[in-house]
Amino acid sequence: MNKFVTFIALLFLAGCAGLNPNIGERSTDVAWTSGDKVRAFEIAKPKAEAGEPWAQLRLGIFYENGWGDSRDDNIAEYWYKKVIAQKSKGDWAEGKLVGATGKQGYFNQNSDARIAEHNLAQIYLINNRNLLEAHRLIKNVIKETEGKDVFFCCEFAGGRYFSQKQFIELEEKIAKKLSEK
Repeated sequence: MNKFVTFIALLFLAGCAGLNPNIGERSTDVAWTSGDKVRAFEIAKPKAEAGEPWAQLRLGIFYENGWGDSRDDNIAEYWYKKVIAQKSKGDWAEGKLVGATGKQGYFNQNSDARIAEHNLAQIYLINNRNLLEAHRLIKNVIKETEGKDVFFCCEFAGGRYFSQKQFIELEEKIAKKLSEK
């Protein structure tokens, strides 16, 4: 029975309320979801500058929306490209804790990169620039996710996912805009 209890405890700790291998991610997301976007920005910024993909994604989101600093699509693009460049192979990069190991701050980095690709494609569409690159980015997300939603954060009510429906709708909007040119 002790092994069973230990196993259940480990499952709990691996969940959203438990330990996070990306130090600062949970604090950032709790501050963000509670409305303290400036604090969230302050927590994420040094981690992003240190190269951690989870924090780079959040800085991209914060700059895209003007949370914690001024709104600036060019700076958001910079951070999104940093995340995208860090795609990797292996279970750790794909967000699997059991049996996987990796560098702290890089857990689930491929989900972060796919969300960054989606967000960057959206910026390009909204600004009506780099539409071919926007189309390439979102098609890549659709291909890599193989019909599955992408987990983002559990601090939002019910968790936050980017859905296949979102990806497909964005791809269709970009394709339509390209066909109009």
